[in-house]
Amino acid sequence: MRKNDWKITLTYVGAIVGAGFASGQELVRFFAVFQSDGLLGTVVTGLLFAILGALVIGFVNRMDSRNYGQLVAQLFPRKISRLMDLVISFSLWLGLGVMLAGSAALLNTQYNLLPILGFIGTALLVLLSLQFGSKGLLNANTLLIPFLIIFAVGASLAFILAPKECLETSTVFQTLLPNWWTASMLYVGYNMVLGIVVLASVKDNGNKVTPWSGIIGGLILGIMSFVMVKGLQLLPVNLLRTEMPMLILTEKINPIIGSIYGIGLWIALFTTALANAHSLTNRIGSYLHKPYKVILGILLLSTICFIPWSFSTLVGLIYPMEGYLAIPIIIALIAAIIKKSWS
Repeated sequence: MRKNDWKITLTYVGAIVGAGFASGQELVRFFAVFQSDGLLGTVVTGLLFAILGALVIGFVNRMDSRNYGQLVAQLFPRKISRLMDLVISFSLWLGLGVMLAGSAALLNTQYNLLPILGFIGTALLVLLSLQFGSKGLLNANTLLIPFLIIFAVGASLAFILAPKECLETSTVFQTLLPNWWTASMLYVGYNMVLGIVVLASVKDNGNKVTPWSGIIGGLILGIMSFVMVKGLQLLPVNLLRTEMPMLILTEKINPIIGSIYGIGLWIALFTTALANAHSLTNRIGSYLHKPYKVILGILLLSTICFIPWSFSTLVGLIYPMEGYLAIPIIIALIAAIIKKSWS
C-alpha cells in the first residue's frame, strides 16, 4: 500500500470513530448490553465495515468521484438522487454541529473551559486544518488517529487485565434493539453514511485508491470495538450509565491515563468534525462553484446555532433521527453499488 492509501485508511477510521464510539456510549448501547453475543456483533460489524469500505472504494475508482453528490447521481435516478443528496447534506451539517458541541462539553468537563470558547476554538482548528482541502483532512487523521487507536485499545486491555467486579449488563438498559445482529446491522448502517461520504471525496489527484484501504480500516474498527466492548462489559453498572463510560474506565485505571484519554476523545470528535466539514464543503462547492475556503468559513459560522444546546440533548435528538434516515440510504446505496459492479 502507498502512503496515501494508509492516510485514507486512517481517515476512514477517523470518520467512523466519532463521539459515540470513542466515549463508549454507542458501544454500550449496541453491543455491551448483549454480553457475549455483543462481542460477536463487533466481529460482524468489523467485517461489514471492511467489505463495504472496499466496495465503495472500488466503485469510486470506476466512476472517478470527487464528492458524494457525484456518487449519488451515478447510482440513482435524478429525482431520487436529489432527495438523497439533500438528506445526506443535512445529516452532515447536523453531525458537524454535534461534534463541535461535544468538543465544547468535553473541554468544559476536563479543563473547565467555557463551552462557547471550546466550541469556537474547535471550529477554528477545523478551519485551519482544512485550508488544504483533502490533504488537510488526510494529514490530520494520519497524525491523530494512531494516538486514539493506541490509547483506546491499550486502556481497554489494561482494564481487562485488572477489572472491576462484573455486573450483569443485561439489566442495565431497556434497549429497543431486539437482538445483537439487528443492533449490528443498524450500527453499520448508521455509521457508513459518513464512511461512504468520506471515501467518495478523498481521491488523490485522480489516482486510484486500493480497496485494501477500506478492508484494513474496517478490520481496525472491528478490533477496536471488540477490545473496548470487552473492557466496558467489566464496568460496574453505575459507571455504565454515565454519558462517557470509556472516559470513566480510563480514569479508574489511573487519573493521568483518564486525562490522556480525554485528549483522545477530543481527537475523535475533532476528526469526525473534519470529515463532516470537508465532505459538505466539497459538495456545496461543486454545486455553487464558489471557493472552498469561503464555503468552509460560512459553513462553520452557520453552526453557531448549536452553541446553546447541550451535547447530551443533541445526541438524544439527532442521533436517532439520523439513524432512521441512514438505513434506507445505506441499503439503496449498497444495492446500487453491487448491481453496477456486477453489470
